[in-house]
Amino acid sequence: MKLSAALVKTFRENLREWKILILALLFGPFFVYAMFAYFGVAAPRYTLLVIDRDNPAAAAEGRVLDAGRGLAAAWSLVAYPDGKPVFKVRAVGDMEEGKRLLKNRDADLMVVIPPGFSRSLEEFRTRKAASPALLKNVGDETSVRFMVAAAFADYASYAYVAAVTDTPMPEVVSFERLGAGRSPNDFELYVPALLVLAVIMVMFTAAASIIKEVDKGTIIRLKLSPLTTFDFLAAVSLNQVLIGTAALGLTFASAWSVGYRSQGSFPLLLLVGAAATLSVIAISLLVAAFLRTIFELLTVGIFPFFILMFFSDCMFPMPKIALFRLAGHVFYATDILPTALATKAFNRILNFGAGAGEVLFELAGILLLAALYFALGLWLFHRRHLRPR
Repeated sequence: MKLSAALVKTFRENLREWKILILALLFGPFFVYAMFAYFGVAAPRYTLLVIDRDNPAAAAEGRVLDAGRGLAAAWSLVAYPDGKPVFKVRAVGDMEEGKRLLKNRDADLMVVIPPGFSRSLEEFRTRKAASPALLKNVGDETSVRFMVAAAFADYASYAYVAAVTDTPMPEVVSFERLGAGRSPNDFELYVPALLVLAVIMVMFTAAASIIKEVDKGTIIRLKLSPLTTFDFLAAVSLNQVLIGTAALGLTFASAWSVGYRSQGSFPLLLLVGAAATLSVIAISLLVAAFLRTIFELLTVGIFPFFILMFFSDCMFPMPKIALFRLAGHVFYATDILPTALATKAFNRILNFGAGAGEVLFELAGILLLAALYFALGLWLFHRRHLRPR
């Protein structure tokens, strides 16, 4: 009876704090549409600068080989599985102009085609030369875009040279797909992280439900009432799990509305999401133990939010520091955050069609960490806010 009364009370209070509630529910969908729009406009296309110093050369059967122009055309034809071009090929007159564009990040890669390139290919084809003239890649070695662009360009160069010189490329690598049999685009790769981000936002609504009792002084009435700490926190947790699951569902529906398709089970996704929400509520209890006002939550509370966001693989991949191995699974340093385990589980479910047994380790880890953080948070909250002074 006390639990049901507390449940109704916290639910009504969440409705009264509708601004925070709407922020938690719409944060994930907003970023889904923002990322979809961004990747739709700014597809990963690399600017490739070409300095062509080659001269056409006579080839067999009276043909003229213009390998410099042919290679530039080959780079222009490199495309993603959806048909979008990989490169924007642009000719430049000299090295200084090209280096200036590279330094300003207006280009990703510059390739210098040497003099006599066409002649060297013809001589290599007729076995008059041991190897063709070398192309020269120029770029910023600290740029990931340079490394990716160079990989694409090099492969296209090998394929072009092999075709022109009648040299078959050796097949030394086979490929086996682990996913859905198609290459996901950049937006689809971000969806699991965006779902976790929607769950992390529950930290604010959960912590606010607890801190406002301290901020308004009503925590004293709760201490004097028959309501136990367990009943109060259970009511808050149940409400926040509903909010977190709703936010997760809205975020997934937003991704679905722009063409995203999952390979896994949606009920399993909700189950893992509910467990992840529970763990975020436990972390919120830890945060609430150290804060006393809503203002502190919206200022100091940003710090734990960013920890969860950055170290849960939501923004960018973190270095993998292995702590121990358990039941064939490696537990990494970032896995002390249950949201990091949730990111892994979401990725397996959505992109690899994993079943319950395949994410059991992550699910068990999330629940275990949630219990641990709940116990620690309950002890700290009771010590700082409920203990007689």
